[in-house]
Amino acid sequence: MEKSAKKIDKKPLGVVDALTSGFELIWMNPWILLVPIALDLFLWLGPQINAKPLFQQVLVLLELAVPANAPVDTLQNIEMLENILKTTGDSANVLGVLAAGMPTVIGIAPPTATTPRAVFVVSDSIVLLGWLALLGLLGVLIMSGYLEMTARPVRNETDARTFLARWLRSFVDLILLALLVAVGLFALMLPVAIVAGALSVASQAIGSFLLLGGMMLIFWAMLYLVFAVPAIFVSRVNAAQALLNSISVFRFDFWSAIGLVFIVYLVRSGFTFVWQFFDDNAWGVVFDVIANAFLSSGLLAAIMIFYNDRMYWLTAVREQKERMKAEG
Repeated sequence: MEKSAKKIDKKPLGVVDALTSGFELIWMNPWILLVPIALDLFLWLGPQINAKPLFQQVLVLLELAVPANAPVDTLQNIEMLENILKTTGDSANVLGVLAAGMPTVIGIAPPTATTPRAVFVVSDSIVLLGWLALLGLLGVLIMSGYLEMTARPVRNETDARTFLARWLRSFVDLILLALLVAVGLFALMLPVAIVAGALSVASQAIGSFLLLGGMMLIFWAMLYLVFAVPAIFVSRVNAAQALLNSISVFRFDFWSAIGLVFIVYLVRSGFTFVWQFFDDNAWGVVFDVIANAFLSSGLLAAIMIFYNDRMYWLTAVREQKERMKAEG
């Protein structure tokens, strides 16, 4: 494959070039930023759905379930869990589910600079589950539109008439992709968990080690699926083919792919802490929202461009190998 690749004029795009091209794409198409900015502003300034009564019920059940003579370490862990539940119950906004998969800085927790807004309280678990399901689907729909807007300039597509059809199609493909990944991970982890549970009876250390190994295996598998979502929007393939395309990119150019993933993760994680220095006043939150939208969208575009370039190169190499075989 390497010998065939040398005969191809086009060379694969480097990681730095992909990142540069990603931010250039967003700079030339700034309307892409409107989706994450509008979502963040809505989560910050719009109404809030709070489920504090349900968190309080969980706290009561937790206190009843823990015996007073429990070990000190157990009591400390329970106290830590109670503090987390109290904090989450006081500040969590159920509408933050809309931000799942989107480059937002607000999410379920409001920034330090809060504003007065209407708060609707949910005290029934069934109602909460209904809201979560509805908001989850709506969040996927928003994410599909945002990703389609980002992918169109990567594909050099300018016909706006196809946007709606592609948006709805990708919405379905994203849901199918999530189901495929969930079923795959469950099938992968279930036997590991069963064996680890059985071995824990004889040795807790062996069982824990096997369970840790299973979690590392899942992490490794998820790494190979990083380009599955870009594949749906850039290559316009179904969920199953998107998984295969993502795996192909990693198998074909592992070190460049892992380098890009590492840089994107490092940049996103680092700036997560940076945004916290500006969220104590309204203008700082506005700066965070706009800057984060540009940064995250640029990184997303870079991933799409990298994927598109690797698929082009991979296809070219395959076609050249087929021609060489046909020629004898």
